[in-house]
Amino acid sequence: MADRVPGNENNRWRAELLKPLFALLIAMLASTATHAQGTGQATADQQRMRSTVVDAYLEMRTAPGRGYPVFYVAERGERLVLLKQKTDWVKVRNQRGIEGWVHVDEIARTVDELGDVLAFRSPDLDSFSNRRWEAGIMLGGFGDTDAVSGYGGFHFTRNLSLELELTENFGDFSDGRMATLNIVHQMFPHWRYSPFLTIGGGVRETNPRSTLVSTSDRTDNTASVGAGLRVYLSRRLLLRLQYRNYVVMTNRDDDEEVDEWKIGISAFF
Repeated sequence: MADRVPGNENNRWRAELLKPLFALLIAMLASTATHAQGTGQATADQQRMRSTVVDAYLEMRTAPGRGYPVFYVAERGERLVLLKQKTDWVKVRNQRGIEGWVHVDEIARTVDELGDVLAFRSPDLDSFSNRRWEAGIMLGGFGDTDAVSGYGGFHFTRNLSLELELTENFGDFSDGRMATLNIVHQMFPHWRYSPFLTIGGGVRETNPRSTLVSTSDRTDNTASVGAGLRVYLSRRLLLRLQYRNYVVMTNRDDDEEVDEWKIGISAFF
């Protein structure tokens, strides 16, 4: 009889994987900067711009987010310097040196030194088409097991990107974890419903859960091809649906072929 008790080990691996995956998505959503595009659009990360409040008041918060408190209210006619932009928030400083964060929708109701309304652009479909970085979390099935994945990718061009994906799966007879590196080709990057193809390889560790006989973990190389669909939702969010066919190259006589289906939420910047 083997003394292997997989429960504690499986829980430990699950916790170690899920925490960095959720941290990745949260950090990615919180730290990305929005860059305005097009003629006549204001970008706070460029040269320092000045604006004047034309509404009755403008609220300044302690940090970029509606959950942070309003600590100062700028009145009509007050002049502001735009310091930098972070996601949908702009850091400003008034003439007395008070600094705070203002939402881009409120900045869009101020005017520049010529009296023209400042035009900030929130992330849109065009931003989605020209994104450089993408990251997300996906859930689904790897063969007969449940799977959870986190990935991050860099877009070399509008059509071609490289992605690193980490996956853990949980089954009745075995658990496993996998790391893969994939090349992704997006045929129509300007479409809201944008299909893509993938090809890649990696390494997979399988942990049998049997307590009746002595079984050993194994590590195998993998290769995969797949297809999927990205759906632009709004702002920086997109829905991702993905299918892959894996070949797990084992030490046994026959390699294993596994189908994987996943769906998840991603963000880009």
